[in-house]
Amino acid sequence: MCNFTDDQTAEFKGAFQLFDPTGDGKILDSECGDVMRVLGQNPTNAKVLKVLRNPKSDEMNVKVLDFEHFLPMLQTVAKNKDQGIYEDYVEGLRVFDKERNVMVMGAEI
Repeated sequence: MCNFTDDQTAEFKGAFQLFDPTGDGKILDSECGDVMRVLGQNPTNAKVLKVLRNPKSDEMNVKVLDFEHFLPMLQTVAKNKDQGIYEDYVEGLRVFDKERNVMVMGAEI
């Protein structure tokens, strides 16, 4: 059971339907991550594969997913949203600190 409101579910279904050009209520497994990203999530490809139960690469453009099965996957991704910690951001900025002086100039970025 998903803990989304009726309004949220309607919004999610609208986005899901954008990826359903035939109107049969199904999308390809390969489009699952794209729909999640349209809905404001940012799952890694590995996370998408995990919620899809690790399909083989040749199955991604063949297997389909309906909205009723997509919704719990979206909830799993939304619930486990990995927020970066301060140290992650500092480490990311170190890439641009070419002089190793703990300062990043706009020109270096």
